[in-house]
Amino acid sequence: MNPSSPVTIDHLPNEILTPILKVCASPSLFSVCTRWSHLLATEVMPSLYKQIGKMHFPQGDISKQAFILDKIYKLEDRLSEGEKAKAIFKQTFSLARSLVPLELEFKWKTEDKRCFTLANYSSYLININRQLMWKALPGGGEYLSQEKIKYLPLEKQGELLRDWIENHGKNIERLYLTGLGLTLLPPEIGQLSQLRALNLSNNQLTSLPAEIVKLSQLKELYLNGNHLTGLPIEIGRFSQLKALNLSNNQLTSVAAEIGQLSQLQSLCLDHNQLTALPAKLGQLSQLRDLNLSNNQLASLPTEIGQFSQLEALYLNNNQLTTLPAEIGQLSQLQTLNLSTNQLASVPAKIGQLSQLRELYLDDNHLSALPPEIGQFSQLKALYLNNNQLISLPVEIGQLSQLQRLYLSQNQLTNLPAELGQLSQLRDLNLSNNQLASLPTEIGQFSQLEALYLNNNQLTTLPAEIEQLAQLQALNLSTNQLASLPTEIGKLLQLRWLYLNNNQLTSVPAKIGQLSQLQSLCLDRNQLTSLPAEIGQLSQLRALNLSSNQLTTLPAEMGQLTERLNLKLDGNPLKSIPSELKKRFRL
Repeated sequence: MNPSSPVTIDHLPNEILTPILKVCASPSLFSVCTRWSHLLATEVMPSLYKQIGKMHFPQGDISKQAFILDKIYKLEDRLSEGEKAKAIFKQTFSLARSLVPLELEFKWKTEDKRCFTLANYSSYLININRQLMWKALPGGGEYLSQEKIKYLPLEKQGELLRDWIENHGKNIERLYLTGLGLTLLPPEIGQLSQLRALNLSNNQLTSLPAEIVKLSQLKELYLNGNHLTGLPIEIGRFSQLKALNLSNNQLTSVAAEIGQLSQLQSLCLDHNQLTALPAKLGQLSQLRDLNLSNNQLASLPTEIGQFSQLEALYLNNNQLTTLPAEIGQLSQLQTLNLSTNQLASVPAKIGQLSQLRELYLDDNHLSALPPEIGQFSQLKALYLNNNQLISLPVEIGQLSQLQRLYLSQNQLTNLPAELGQLSQLRDLNLSNNQLASLPTEIGQFSQLEALYLNNNQLTTLPAEIEQLAQLQALNLSTNQLASLPTEIGKLLQLRWLYLNNNQLTSVPAKIGQLSQLQSLCLDRNQLTSLPAEIGQLSQLRALNLSSNQLTTLPAEMGQLTERLNLKLDGNPLKSIPSELKKRFRL
């Protein structure tokens, strides 16, 4: 054949493809077919690349086909279309070599025919995927390894294995085909009539065969981690389905027929490209868990209020600017994640969520909270980090079950006294605000274990801080504290105390009573001396005194453990007690 003669892709001669199969593991594909390199690069391969894309997914525009094809075969953007086509063949035939019967069939076919590429490519892909699926079937791999069928052409094997599936497939109830590299799902999947659970996660599927809806007993279907761009309308025929996972695909929409899955309890659609939801989704009356996070949703249909059994709703990492009032109708909701959206407010009706335990509103544009927030009588965790809150409603004190309250990175200048009514609070994060003082009611947090007040404008601490008997972590770094109340020595459970980057000139001697303290940060202050009692901190493992004005250290520090990580740099030390020099090798 002359390179300049007209050639159609459908009739690419097997004298090119056979050596590709034989040396498909070699570094260079063209090392075995150099005399055709000009022809393949200029006339055949670019068009072949596009047609391969159509075979994998006939719907959609060329750019989307190319995008998904590149992801399936892990093709680099810098490659030309011709180079990408070569890489696809190389990968395909490499896989064929690992499946001996398929290689034999390929040789058998090419003896009879002068062409292979597009004329047989579609069935060839199906056959590779058949082999992968059959080997994963319980007993399927053993069946294929029998000597009587081992070297039969794949076409004949397929006939025999289909009979085997009909005879034995009725016993298969759970099938896991995860991470096999499946690009197509063979239609024989529909013959597994008793299948209850099918896991196809982390493959390279772009579509599903119509035969899959024959799995009338299916209760769990996992398709996460594939390249699906849409769902067949037949999906509504899975009348027994209870769990459907479609996360980490490339879905831009959801078929309205999904609303027909009347038994569905768990639906995962996170990490897709959804911009809207069908109103029919509200018909899923049995739904307990709905994950829509990491999409591009700008609004929610009012029908969302029909999820009367919903317990967990994840809408984080979308583009929501408002919430429908109907969200208040989710009477069984326990977890609601709305973080990382563009919400400027939340509807008052949200207060009707009487069963709510966890509410995530981080990373939005909230400047205020509705007073109805106080109606969350069961709420245990409230996340409001990184908003624009300038104050808190007094009703926040009504959250009698609250254990975790996160308000970091807002614009709070003061706290309502009613906050002290949160008697069950364990963790309170008020860092990165504009607080100049704390209410005395802070001492009422009798169960508090962690208090973060770093990066504020505090100049003093109330003496009532001594009442935080369960406190283990206290972060007061980057404030404007010039002194500490002696009462800080009564925090007998304290393990971590951060006082760095303040204006402290001294530390109260009572600090020596903190017998459980493991880490003490006092760097970047104005300390000129330390109390001898600091040597009583027998559990201390980290002590940072760098960047102060210390000229000497108390000899009692020699009583501290040798395992102490001691930092003293940035001080004008004139003398160091011999006990310290010896113990810490200073």
